[in-house]
Amino acid sequence: MKWIGRGDNASQSAGPPGPEVRSHQFGARGGTWRPPPPRAAAVTTLSPAAPEAYAGPALPAPIVLPPAFRERIDLVSTDISATHDIAGFIGACLVDSDSGLMLASEGGGRLDMEAAAALNTQVVKAKMQAIDVLGLDDVIEDILITMGKQLHFIRPLEKAPSVFLYVALDKKAANLGMARMQVKRIESGLSL
Repeated sequence: MKWIGRGDNASQSAGPPGPEVRSHQFGARGGTWRPPPPRAAAVTTLSPAAPEAYAGPALPAPIVLPPAFRERIDLVSTDISATHDIAGFIGACLVDSDSGLMLASEGGGRLDMEAAAALNTQVVKAKMQAIDVLGLDDVIEDILITMGKQLHFIRPLEKAPSVFLYVALDKKAANLGMARMQVKRIESGLSL
């Protein structure tokens, strides 16, 4: 077996010694090429007791938010999960009427909540425009759309009128008075 590589003779030893290649890697009789066997990878384990043994790049320092920013994050609440408790519940979402984007959603099933958010944004904008054109000095408390099988309830938030809560209910199972009270209670727990 003949070895080819650095260090075999003076003409090939220019430069530092390197990995050797065996001529039989091309087959005993010049057959197909076979790759060299894989080398075992060096595995470094880091024990929790010895973090100083870690030789990799320095880990970034944890991000610490200023207290004023943390307080502002704590003020945001978009939890609308209580809408599941409304009798006849089908689906609900919290929507930004400026962009038509959904901020939170619950349920929906066959009702596409993304589409409902975008389309009901148009309903809210149309009613706001009507209030403006008619010169009414008033705000929308809620909008009720009654259909054959469903009730759709839209309630802009008092604290952020550009955001509304949309709830779809099954008409046979829903109690409209109770639903309005529950949606109002859920709306009071939201903050943006």
